[in-house]
Amino acid sequence: MTGLGVALGTELLTWRRSAVQRVASLLLVLVVPVAATGLVTLARSGAVVGAGAAKLADYATGDAATTQLVAAGQVLSVAVLMAGGFGAAAAFGQPLADGRAGAFVGLATPTGSVALARCLVLLGWAAACTAAAVALCVAAAGATGLVTGSGMDGAAWSAAVRALGAGLLAACLAAPFGAVATLTRSPLATVGTLVGTVAVTQMVVLVGGGAWFPYAVPSLWTGTGGAGAAAAVGPGALLLTAAVGPLGIAAVVLQWRRLTNV
Repeated sequence: MTGLGVALGTELLTWRRSAVQRVASLLLVLVVPVAATGLVTLARSGAVVGAGAAKLADYATGDAATTQLVAAGQVLSVAVLMAGGFGAAAAFGQPLADGRAGAFVGLATPTGSVALARCLVLLGWAAACTAAAVALCVAAAGATGLVTGSGMDGAAWSAAVRALGAGLLAACLAAPFGAVATLTRSPLATVGTLVGTVAVTQMVVLVGGGAWFPYAVPSLWTGTGGAGAAAAVGPGALLLTAAVGPLGIAAVVLQWRRLTNV
């Protein structure tokens, strides 16, 4: 096996045993479908009034199955980014913070290959969790369609595909936090940067620049800002957002190739 192949096998086993992975996987795969279904059910129950009802107004009308899948995409666009950011903090920041990363320098496998393998495992995990969450959301929406008699039409399947795409884009956006973790050598600083990025994204959207800001694109594309904001997100913005992933991975690999003081 090549050095990268060995590193991939090792990192996959390590990540499978990680407590962060287990908790985040459960949250992504199970909580996202529950949240999407719950938002639509709550919005149409009439139990919420006042300001709460206004916030849920977008989920109160239209085909229920389609709306559930739209909500799933909106939740995934944030949940996958947060889970991926926490994963990067654990995978890159924690070994540097506690000194375990020093063992990688003496291995036959180059540190750059270790970093690349770690990034690929994180990205693959996030993509798998996204696919599983969307599959459960489709099953839940299909059940809703049977109850309402509307079934799963083209709009519902389109919303499902968009939800999957939003989750995969969010996974790409988590990659740069591996570089943040390596630079700061602190998982807490990485999480702080993640939270700060989400806050900055909100401000960018408020001033109208979200359509070309990668960290706002997945959420806007799924309709969080309304139909007009979703329509403003074009193919160029989607490609730019997807490119953040490879660029982030390249930055992490370069950093780890230069690791000496660990």
